[in-house]
Amino acid sequence: MYGAGGGRAKPERKGGVKEEAGPGGTGTGGNRVELLVFGYACKLFRDDERALAQEQGQHLIPWMGDPKILIDRYDGRGHLHDLSAYDAEYATWNRDYQLSEEEARVEALCDEERYLALHTDLLEEEARQVPSGLEKQESLRSERTSG
Repeated sequence: MYGAGGGRAKPERKGGVKEEAGPGGTGTGGNRVELLVFGYACKLFRDDERALAQEQGQHLIPWMGDPKILIDRYDGRGHLHDLSAYDAEYATWNRDYQLSEEEARVEALCDEERYLALHTDLLEEEARQVPSGLEKQESLRSERTSG
């Protein structure tokens, strides 16, 4: 196989452990995960007429003869014959369920933690919260002198 640098991947060692290929790969294993990415070359041709037909949805076909539901011919949903089991109005398992105040509060806290990384730089926050080595030593000295 080929590594990230485009060359051949490093061969396996005698113990059967595969060496890491790519940037920073030391071959020591560690906690790194090997990733293989590959692609194929292709030629693109400009075809404005086909692009317009695609944009207008002319490639779509009606699902089960219903002209209101259009799908691509390769769409896996074309193999489904009855969607009523998946319709929202039939899914009654939680339609009328309301969260209690306590459940809503817990859910809000969970959402805050769940999406924390979207609005906060976690590494910066961690650096702010963890005092540096000098600050730790100073706090220990002040505790010894005051206590």
